[in-house]
Amino acid sequence: MQVRRKGRWMYVVDERIVELLAESSWETPKTMARDSRFCEVRADEEYIRQRCRGLVERELIVPVVKNSEMYEITSLGLAYLRGDLDADHLPRWTVG
Repeated sequence: MQVRRKGRWMYVVDERIVELLAESSWETPKTMARDSRFCEVRADEEYIRQRCRGLVERELIVPVVKNSEMYEITSLGLAYLRGDLDADHLPRWTVG
């Protein structure tokens, strides 16, 4: 098993989001907030929503339908989980 290479910008909740999406076809911030792994890191629905936006900008996850809050994992997200991608090399978040 390879070690994941987290970006300096990443928080524990970011990893939990990507892990959960690797296990399911899609999730919303509301359904993610109900998962026990988010209780451990004290992440509520709004915080998860905020982190999802950043993960979309980093292309680790994408909305299932444009402008929706239904997210799925991308090939980059899967590569990150396998340890094949250094998240520090992903583009920076944009302000807006």
